[in-house]
Amino acid sequence: MDFTLIFVVLLICLTLGAIVLTLSLSPPANKKKEENRIQGTSFIPSQMFMGSDGLGGIAVNDQTLQICLLHTPAVPPRLLHISSLVGSFLVINGEVLQEMLRTRPKALISFQKLMHSNAEGLIKSWQTSSPQKDNQRIDLIVWIHDKDQPFHVVNFLDMETKEGGILYEKSLSTATHWHNVLCGLIHQADQLARRQPEPDEKETESPLASVADELEKLGDLVEKQIMTPQEFIIQKEKLLAGRT
Repeated sequence: MDFTLIFVVLLICLTLGAIVLTLSLSPPANKKKEENRIQGTSFIPSQMFMGSDGLGGIAVNDQTLQICLLHTPAVPPRLLHISSLVGSFLVINGEVLQEMLRTRPKALISFQKLMHSNAEGLIKSWQTSSPQKDNQRIDLIVWIHDKDQPFHVVNFLDMETKEGGILYEKSLSTATHWHNVLCGLIHQADQLARRQPEPDEKETESPLASVADELEKLGDLVEKQIMTPQEFIIQKEKLLAGRT
C-alpha cells in the first residue's frame, strides 16, 4: 500500500475531526447573545461601560436606538428609547468640558430650561463630594426626560493622579468616547422629532407655566439687583391679576 496515500487520508481525517470538535465546543450565536443580555432586561448592548466607582454605568444598542442606565446590583437598570435623552455633559473637576443638548421638540426644551439650574448645582457639588479634594475627577452626566430622576452619573476617574498622565488620559479618552456616542444618539433623536409635527404652541401652552416663567425671570432680576423686592411684588401682582 502506498504510504503517501495513507498519510493523506489520515491527515484529512484528523482535520475533519478537529473541525467537528471545534464546532461542538463553540456555543451557538444565539447563546452568545443571551450571555450578553443585561440581567433583568431584554436588552442586548452593542457597547457598555460600568463606572469606576461601580455606582453607575451605561449601555447602548445602535440598532434598536435604546440606552440602558446601569446602577448597583441592588437597583434595577433603566431601559429607555433615545427620544428620552435630553442632553450629555462631559465634566472634569466640576467644570463642563463639553455638552450636547436636544434642540427639539418644544416640550423637551421647556424641560431643559426648568431643570438646567439643577444640573449646574449637581455638577458643582461633585468636586466637594470626592474622597480627596486633590483628586482628578472625570464624569459623564446623562440627562433624561424624567422629572423625578433626570440625571444619571457615570464616573470615569476619581483619584489622586496627575493631569496628562497615562491613567488620566485613558480615562478622559473613554469618557470623551461615550460623550460622543450620546451626542450621536441625541442628534438621531432630534432627527426623529423633526419628522413629527409640533403641536400648536397656543393650544398647548399652560397659563400657569407662562406665569411661572415670568416670575422666574423677575426673580433673576431681583437676584442681580436690577429690580428691588418691592418692584418684584408689584409685577407679581400684575401677572397674577392678568391670569384671573
